[in-house]
This record gives sequence, C-alpha cells and structure tokens, in this order.
Amino acid sequence: MPAPFLFGSRDEKIVEPRSLLSSIGEVAYSWDIGSDTLSWGPNAAEVLGPVPQAVLERGLSFAGLVEPGSGRSRYDAIFSSGGQDFGDGAVYRTRYAADLAGRKMWIEDAGRWFAGIDGRPARARGVLRLERAVRPEELGAADHDLCDRDALVERVDALLAEHLPAERPVVVLIAAIGDLPRLSGDFGHEGIGEIVEEVRQRLHSVMRRRDQLMHYAGNRFAILLSGCPAGQIEAAAQRFIGAVTRSAVETSRGIALARLRVGAAIAPDLSRHGSVLIQAAENALAGAEASAAESAVVARRSVAAEANTAAPRLDLEAVAALNERRVRLALQPVVTAKGRTLAFSEALLRVERRQGDGFLAPAELVPLLETRGLIGLFDHRVLELAMSHLREQPAAALSINVSPRSLADREWVDGFEASLRTHPAAAKRLIVEITETATIEDPALMARQLARIKQRGARIAIDDFGAGHTSLRHLRAFPIDILKLDGAFTQNLRRSTDDRFFVRTLLELAHHLGVETVAEWVDDELQASMLCDWGVTYLQGHLVGQAELTQPDAAAGASPLRAAG
Repeated sequence: MPAPFLFGSRDEKIVEPRSLLSSIGEVAYSWDIGSDTLSWGPNAAEVLGPVPQAVLERGLSFAGLVEPGSGRSRYDAIFSSGGQDFGDGAVYRTRYAADLAGRKMWIEDAGRWFAGIDGRPARARGVLRLERAVRPEELGAADHDLCDRDALVERVDALLAEHLPAERPVVVLIAAIGDLPRLSGDFGHEGIGEIVEEVRQRLHSVMRRRDQLMHYAGNRFAILLSGCPAGQIEAAAQRFIGAVTRSAVETSRGIALARLRVGAAIAPDLSRHGSVLIQAAENALAGAEASAAESAVVARRSVAAEANTAAPRLDLEAVAALNERRVRLALQPVVTAKGRTLAFSEALLRVERRQGDGFLAPAELVPLLETRGLIGLFDHRVLELAMSHLREQPAAALSINVSPRSLADREWVDGFEASLRTHPAAAKRLIVEITETATIEDPALMARQLARIKQRGARIAIDDFGAGHTSLRHLRAFPIDILKLDGAFTQNLRRSTDDRFFVRTLLELAHHLGVETVAEWVDDELQASMLCDWGVTYLQGHLVGQAELTQPDAAAGASPLRAAG
C-alpha cells in the first residue's frame, strides 16, 4: 500500500506531525528514573486527557494509574526486563489498563532504558499508545485496598506522625509478584487478575491487626508495619512470602505458582519522610527482583547516602576527566538503506574513569552536565576530537551532537567557525545534530545559528524527530539536511500498524521537504526491509553496527574498541 500523501498540489493541506500523532493516540515521553521526573511530548493533553499535572510529572505517580492485575507498569517492565544496556539502550515493552481521569484505556507502552553508572536503569525514552477502552468484564473485582502513589505517601506519613513521636519504628515493605512476564504469557490478563486477587487475600490472612496493606502499581503491594524493629524485618517478610508460596494458585486458566519479592525500608533509621521510605523500599525491591531473592532486601542508610551524593561527585569526576584528556569518542555507523555501505558515523561522548575503571554513564552524565551548565565545555571537546578524527581520516564523515545550550551560545559557534576556517575541507564531512526539542525554544536565534553553521559547509540534522515538538513552519525555516526518526517509533514497526502509518508519513514529509532521513534503533532485518521499501535514506542501530570506542590520541587506522554503556 502506498505511503499516505500529506500535501495538496499547493501545500494547502499540510498535516502536522503532532496532529497526526494525536490522531492515532500516541505520545512520546522521557523519564529520568533517578529523580522520577517524567517529561511528555507536547500532545500529551490531547492523548491522555485531563490527568492531573502532578501525576504526569512523576513516573511512579503515573504507574499508580495502572489498574490492578491488568499488566506491568512501565516501572515494573523496565526493572524486570532482564536486559543490559551496552550503550544503545535496552528494550522494554508492556501492556496495561490505566484510569485516565475516569476513562479506562488499554495502553501499549514501549521504549528503551539507558543505564546509569551502577548499570541499573537511569533514563528511559519511549512511546505510549492508547489501544481501546477497557470493557467492564476485562478487569477483576474492585480492590478495596487499592490506592495510588500519592495516597500511599499520605498513609505512610500519617503512620510516621503517629508512631515516631512514641519512638515506635515503622517499616515499609514493598512486595511484588515475581516473574510476571512469564505468568502473563501463560495465563493472560484474566488469569493475572485472579492471581493478583488471590495474593492480596493471602497477604491479608497473615497480617497483624495493626498492619496495613495497600495495592498499587499493577502487581505491587505496600505493607506497613508499626512497632516492628529492624531485627524482625526478615521474619515479618517471611510471613508474607510464605503465605503466597505455601500452595499453588488456582485460576480459570490453570494452576499458577506465585512468588513474592520484597524490598524494605525502616523509619526513623533510614528517613522520617514517607516518600523517601517508599522510594528506598522500591529500590530494594528492584535488587530483590534482579537477584531473585527469596528473602527481603532491606534498604541501608549507606545506600541512600551514596545516592544523595552521587550527582556532585559525578560532575566533578567528569570535569577532572576533561582536564586530564580522558574524554573519548565512540563511533556508531550509519549506513545506506540500499547497499548497507557506510555513509557516516555518529560521534558519541564517552568520559573515561580513572585507572581504566570503565566510563561514566552517558544517561546520567549528559543531563547532569546540562543542569550544572557544564555541557558547553564537553561540546567544545567533542568538536575538537571530531575535527582531529576528520583530519586523520580523509575518507571519514562524522555527526556530532550539540546541546541546545551550546548552540545558543555564540562562543561555541565562534569556535566552530574557527575550527572550519583552519580545516575548511572537513566541513563537508561534518554533520551537526540537534535534538528536536531544541528547535522550538527560540526559533529566531536557532535559525541564525544554524545558518552560520550551514554557511561553513557542514550539514544539519534534527535528532529524535517525530515526538511532535517541531512544526512544519520551523522545518521550512531552518536549513535542515537530515531528519533522524525517533527510534521509539521505528522499533515498534513489527507490532504496531499505527507506528507503521506514522513512520511512513514522516518519510513522505521528508521527501516532500527534500531532506534525507535516518531511521534509529534498527534491530532486525524485517524492520530494515520495511524502512528501505518506504524510502528511508540511512539506517542506524544494532543491526548495522554498535558504537566502537576510538583509541585515545590514536594514529590513523588504529583499531576501535567496543564501547559499552
């Protein structure tokens, strides 16, 4: 079937990508997991409706909208994915029902998470797609213990206010049904609902009179224990774990064996704040799930202290690495869709730790450098390294990512022009990539800065295109040569007819504008074949090559190293 045509004979009727994205019920998002900050594409209100802003701004608050037993929340899908990030992210995918301000909808939620310095998920980027309304018979009976995350925090804070003045400790247990992906595949949504309800009843059966049980986030329960000293946490957790595992669960789809994983945090030892205790217990639960622990994992003060001080140390370590010339490039190939020949490589920032102890995680480092106002220093260094590589490799072509802050800084653009005056022949082999969100903050300044770059002979690429931030007016105003399609859309081509329609439409738009296209996150041949048939210019992803680390100050022709994380 031919790709949808967007334009009339005189461009009278041009469909904006944002409008098209909303019409198919999709919205892109990014999630800083460490700070729990959730950011949405500009069409979030059009797709999600009047969901409270406070819920949309926090990942775990949004997880509280998931209907019990309907499927894994995004948080659960990421932390139980079992994947590893080798620098290009790890895939996650889930399906659940959510209550969107009184409108219950089935949702497909998919993307990639990127590791932090400890190897665990630090950031995620993906797409949420509304499928259809939930039918009444699809969800189990009402759960009288159900609460969202905000209500849970209130319950914990109330318990702390009651017991801490009397010097009675309070323990927060966060428990989750283990191996949910397998159970979901074996028993379906209806069977999962029955399993969750049976687990709830078994937990109730062994509670003390003063214990409290709340159900939130799909397969997750919070158990609040007052007057439970630290030495009795394990015994208390085992009481709940044993209640769940004592016998198989009978469902309408067959017999299931359920396991309970538990994370714990105690007040006042760890904190006197409900939100901190819940977050700590959830982090401990993630450790229990990762190790398939049969006992509770208890959050420790030292872990919390390390988490609170990690960010300042990280930026100081990065600046030290910059001064000691431990900033490197990792090159990921971008190949022609037809023929699979190397067209150029994307130069990715890598900051080496001291004594050969790996690299700082870009997923944590780059946002931190942006926040601290240090990103310009690293963008200058990346430009220097890229120019050096282009001089040493006369046949090479590179793209470099430039922060919106740097692009708005005349000093960076002045440095860019100076570099190309010294080496003008390198300009045609250099591509400057800017993220889609950067192009709308100050369009007039952006247009002027891009024009200066373009006048030197370099090409301009818009990265992560498709999330809806860039209007067609801006695309026409800026001197753009390449659109890089957001991988959150291209990775779902095999499963989603809506994403196939959307990606084909974006390619038609690029063709109309006369610009080339790159499809990101291309992982398999079927995906590549579809994109090639639809006219994409270049492919980038695991299928065609992962990022390879360049040698420090290497001579031309030195062999690259695999660049992890």
